[in-house]
Amino acid sequence: MATYKGIKGFNIQTVSSDPPAPFAGEVWFNSGSGTIKYFAVQSASWSTGGNMAAAKSSAGGTGTNTAALSFAGSYTNATEEYNGTSWTGGGNMATARASLGSAGTQTAGLGFGGQLGPPSYALQVITEEYNGSSWTNGGNLTTARKYIGGCGTQTAGLGFGGSGPTNSTEEYNGSSWTNGGTLNVARNYIAGCGTQTAGLATGGFVQFNPYVEAEKVEEYNGTAWTNVTSLTTGRRSASMGGIQTNALFIGGKPATPGNNATNATELYDGSSWTNSATMANTRAYAAGCGTLGTTALAFGGQSPGTPTAATEEFSSGGPATLTVGTD
Repeated sequence: MATYKGIKGFNIQTVSSDPPAPFAGEVWFNSGSGTIKYFAVQSASWSTGGNMAAAKSSAGGTGTNTAALSFAGSYTNATEEYNGTSWTGGGNMATARASLGSAGTQTAGLGFGGQLGPPSYALQVITEEYNGSSWTNGGNLTTARKYIGGCGTQTAGLGFGGSGPTNSTEEYNGSSWTNGGTLNVARNYIAGCGTQTAGLATGGFVQFNPYVEAEKVEEYNGTAWTNVTSLTTGRRSASMGGIQTNALFIGGKPATPGNNATNATELYDGSSWTNSATMANTRAYAAGCGTLGTTALAFGGQSPGTPTAATEEFSSGGPATLTVGTD
């Protein structure tokens, strides 16, 4: 049988602890842990997470990949919490709806706007705040709207675009909404991430007849929006995770014949977009979250046209020490 020594021509080094600065391909035996390890540079990838209790699309989503919050969607009021492995039920929202904006964390979430279910399908101004166990009503949006982008925190939230489409922006201070700077491009089905003073508005839907998907990306500085580098492929009904300088744009529907959902993702470094690893599931109308684009989460949505409960976790890869065996 081939051995490492036979292939490489030398023995595996025995050390009491992992080397502080290993090189790519280096292998060693850690006598302290009794394990054989090697150092490699891994590619970006998506992995399967725990399924949600209920399949749903157009839900709100916020938090991190190990402490996520999913709420409403598919015209329900249900809430679920993710711990990095599995989902459990949380407190129900007061108002069942879909296509709402979201911001905050798992224990301080914010859901706003959206649309009621049949028969009215009425647009909403309602804002609700989550404390980790239950929802309470906050201040209403100035303008009722659905398909609204959102980001920020429960006490410093940002809502933009949506409905018409519109280019209006609103800022939340923990109790009330006020108008902020307008987007340069009016759009709905828009995705967002970041903070109230460093927000990112990405993609969306510009017009009907003909259908035009927006590849436009804008950054918010707390006062005004500025156009920055466009997406590689314009898409609507996508989701996002991350911050203004490290974001992941996930799935959605590109302007292609049939307008089907995609499993494509793009990573933003604050100046340019690059195509990254594809998801196992094609999906649109999904929720996404993550404190960085490099560790984002995607859950729910339609895959391809039916609501799904699937969750996927993103890793940007990079240098890593891996265990390959034990003594």
